[in-house]
Amino acid sequence: MRPLIYIALGWLLLAAVGGLGQTLGLTVMLPATSAALVAHVVFGRELSLPSGLWVAVSLGYLEDMAQGTPIGLLSLAYGLSCCALVWSSRRLAVEGPIARALAAGVAAALVDLVTFALLFSARRRLGVETEALVAGLLQARWHALATVLAAPGVFVLAELALGAWDRAFGRRPRPARRSPLQARNAGPPLEESDPSDWT
Repeated sequence: MRPLIYIALGWLLLAAVGGLGQTLGLTVMLPATSAALVAHVVFGRELSLPSGLWVAVSLGYLEDMAQGTPIGLLSLAYGLSCCALVWSSRRLAVEGPIARALAAGVAAALVDLVTFALLFSARRRLGVETEALVAGLLQARWHALATVLAAPGVFVLAELALGAWDRAFGRRPRPARRSPLQARNAGPPLEESDPSDWT
């Protein structure tokens, strides 16, 4: 059920941010709330790898529908970015609100880079100008910055939603998972203590 909570929250945030931007006529770069949720899934290790990848691809599909991009483009970009983030989560410890917010910004930048690469490879078939793609890529830094600023709020909402689900059904809160550095210094690694997660 936790994957569905992430997907539902991603849909609500996507609709809320997009609707707010359109209503207020905002011209600033809006945050990638879906990328922030993917970072929360990966570095918080709330889900198994298949479930986390499913969440990422589903959020990418919602982004495809909202932005009018070719169906499957952002789904693939989010899926590949999730795999890259999982690889990095095995080697880097992301702890504390600042580090987690920066990780969300990295996730947004990674999604933008993968999307650029996919569009660039199919630019002739899609009829997209190279200059337009490069101009969009140059705006990725502001997209990442907006995501960094919005990430703490997204993380709080995700934790509140997951906590409410646990309390509603009388489930105990999941214990905090050890970072790679903690696992290296104390006890067996994560893969040995819980082989069902991120293997």
